[in-house]
Amino acid sequence: MASGLFSGSSARSTKNGKLADISVEEQLSELRDDVATLVALLADRGSAASKQARSKAHDAREQAEASVSELLASGEELLAELRGRYSGTEKQVRQAVREHPIATLGAAALIGLAVAALLRR
Repeated sequence: MASGLFSGSSARSTKNGKLADISVEEQLSELRDDVATLVALLADRGSAASKQARSKAHDAREQAEASVSELLASGEELLAELRGRYSGTEKQVRQAVREHPIATLGAAALIGLAVAALLRR
């Protein structure tokens, strides 16, 4: 009356095509072998996926480092250019103040008055 766990699949085909009764121990042995094969296959695939992910991460890191290096280099070039421009402008302003001190004071006063008028509104 009571059927066992493997009662529905207790018959398997053999190499010559005939059905033969296989004992529970043999079925368990086959299942263990199948599970071991499956575990080995999953481990291989997991290892391959892990290697692929590491490779992609390494490539992305190298690309990001290269981009950061390029960004730093262009930033340094821009900073050097701005320093040069600032230095040149500073020299021009000093020379203009030395040549026209009264006009410079008048311009500064007008700018001050304009800013004060704007701040009152």
